[in-house]
Amino acid sequence: MGTALRSSPPVRGRPRDDTLDDRILDQVVALLGSRGYTSLTLDELAVRSGVAKTTILRRWPSKAAVAAAGVERLALQSVEVPDSGTLEGDLRALLHGARDTFVRGRGQFVARLLREAGHHPEITDLLDAVLHTRRQGYRKVLARALARGELDPSVDQELLIDMLIGPLWTRLLITRDPVTREYVDANVEAVLAAFTVTAATLD
Repeated sequence: MGTALRSSPPVRGRPRDDTLDDRILDQVVALLGSRGYTSLTLDELAVRSGVAKTTILRRWPSKAAVAAAGVERLALQSVEVPDSGTLEGDLRALLHGARDTFVRGRGQFVARLLREAGHHPEITDLLDAVLHTRRQGYRKVLARALARGELDPSVDQELLIDMLIGPLWTRLLITRDPVTREYVDANVEAVLAAFTVTAATLD
């Protein structure tokens, strides 16, 4: 994410109220879901959060900055990294988590953001927060799979991740076909079949 959108802790004055930050970020995510980025205003965010507009601007310098912070927080909350003991179990859990967040949950607005990005370059930073955070989760489970001997060290991990998440976003953004639990499971099976995956080696 661009450094311009990151908030900096205040250097003087009263300590920052994290509960107030949480309330503002909860409301910005809710407004992104109901209004979209284009129609989001700091005035409405202030009213919904029960604070003055200046309170928001003391924490984040712009609409793009507070929206990015809200999206990044949502991404962190929704990317619990599983540890089932197998690569297949971990990938199923991650992809089902993505489905629960972006197809059925609070992150449904992210697909709309992707469609708006061509008209609003600043949205790229919001999306970077989501994609980077979630890809880190996949990298962690792949690293564990390598340590267990399930994957060949020569495997192109970024390609494997692309093959896992690409079909989900194709349906969300282009075909609008349903993303069912069965579809997610079939996607995981197809990707694992394309790579050399062996049983985990126990110490």
